[in-house]
Amino acid sequence: MNDRVQLDLVYEDRDILVVNKPPNLPTVPLKTDPKDKLTLLGLVGRSFPEVLNVKGRNPWEGGVLHRLDTPTTGLVVIARNAEAFESLQYIQKTDLFIKEYRAKSSEHKEELLPGFPPFPYEDPYLCKGREVSIGSLFRRYGEHRKEVRPVLADSPKHLLEKATGSWYLTKVWYNGQENGTHTFICRLSSGFRHQVRSHLAWSGWPLDGDTVYQGKEAEQLALQSVAVEFPHPITAKPVEIRI
Repeated sequence: MNDRVQLDLVYEDRDILVVNKPPNLPTVPLKTDPKDKLTLLGLVGRSFPEVLNVKGRNPWEGGVLHRLDTPTTGLVVIARNAEAFESLQYIQKTDLFIKEYRAKSSEHKEELLPGFPPFPYEDPYLCKGREVSIGSLFRRYGEHRKEVRPVLADSPKHLLEKATGSWYLTKVWYNGQENGTHTFICRLSSGFRHQVRSHLAWSGWPLDGDTVYQGKEAEQLALQSVAVEFPHPITAKPVEIRI
């Protein structure tokens, strides 16, 4: 393992940890990954080995409650015991686990990416000071199904048949411009792979560094998980962690 990657612990109690994931580090291993592959879970497990023993969604994912895409940075919540993990899963299912992201885009694009339906919502940039709710089903798309595409209730039947059964909502606020870069704050409860990236690209604002969705080339993906809010899984007291 790479010992130069240091654990950035943001919050700790007897039941949960909140850590700040660096860019280009997988959150959890894949089932087929070698045991010595460096992941956030493995990094946390060095100091808190109990998280490796929690039976997560998959046995090899430990107590990690939610994953970030490998290039995404920011806050990840990890349970230290089975009781906390089970309670956090219930909290997620009841939409009480809120994640907030900061996203940046330098280029507005009028032309939709292949496979995207017409965008039916307001442009977040034009709604300064107001929330824009972007919602959709999702379907996997492209080579090896590594991308996702929004699907709407009135989409063709053959696309609806390939879509998720859940509706995913991203609440977006325009947060201003600096040096030609526009910042958006995105909040969501339930989440799907590439949700924020896909929804913002759909709105015409692909993220800097997100070449998958035709964003401007950059050294790093301009997406950071900056806050999590949820009732504590054991005490039920409100928890709000921000960076």
